[in-house]
Amino acid sequence: MRQHRSRHQHRRGMAAVITILLMVMLSIMVIGLVRRNARDFDLTVRRVQTLQAFYAAEAGTQMAMRELALTTDEDGDGTIGTISDDANDANDRVVGNGIVVVVQATGGSDITLRSEGRSGESRREISSTLQ
Repeated sequence: MRQHRSRHQHRRGMAAVITILLMVMLSIMVIGLVRRNARDFDLTVRRVQTLQAFYAAEAGTQMAMRELALTTDEDGDGTIGTISDDANDANDRVVGNGIVVVVQATGGSDITLRSEGRSGESRREISSTLQ
């Protein structure tokens, strides 16, 4: 009789160990999936911010060219053909979800516009030369 009870107890002990091992393995799989999804989400956010920065830079270039065409300072930074070029980050122009600053350099008859768009941690720069 004792042998029968001991085998039964041994089987229950093995079942408990197997159950714990299965739970640990399942937990590791769930943690792996959560981490992978978080990494994918972070990558998606960075891609969106990169596009927002690019489009903000593009919009800044267009705004600066409009100022030059109309010969008027539409953003009030004190210079025609620049956008928020006053060394004050607090009043940089917001375009969509991005922020833009456009600076201007002249060389002879050429005007070079350098537009920097920012969104989150992303930065994109566009340079355009007008003759």
